[in-house]
Amino acid sequence: MKKLILIPFLALAMTGAICTKGDNSTSDNDLKKKELDLKEKELELREKELNMQKRSEGSSNANENTEGNPSAGNSSIYPQASERLLTSDDVSNLTGWELKIMRNEIFARHGYIFKKEEMRNYFMYEKWYVPRYENVDGMLSDVEKKNIELIKRYESRLGNNDYSR
Repeated sequence: MKKLILIPFLALAMTGAICTKGDNSTSDNDLKKKELDLKEKELELREKELNMQKRSEGSSNANENTEGNPSAGNSSIYPQASERLLTSDDVSNLTGWELKIMRNEIFARHGYIFKKEEMRNYFMYEKWYVPRYENVDGMLSDVEKKNIELIKRYESRLGNNDYSR
């Protein structure tokens, strides 16, 4: 699994290095900034992978009936955000990044086409994610709407007030 996530990242990094190699107008500061951006993306991918491993280890003993559940059988990290009302215990110990992913996974599950590059890049590696719609608000269940509001409250406590997708 680790190779599947890191291979596209390494290919992207190599492509960026090749494309900028012949460009003499690129300053050292620009190269350092690109390098830092790539390292940040790599850390995000590693964090995502660790979260996926934690979730799969925690749910490996669960043997639920997945028939008729559109999010079942996928590799989403936070399926509970669409399946049941979340409690403060579900979200209080999550980082800002985890809360952001949990909230946006609800939209991704419905095929939302993300406008923010950060979210597009994150979800494009998910096999279950099929971007189809520019607006999925009408597809959200009452449970999902309430969970989004709860997650936003906890995000704002951590200083994130940008809920654009």
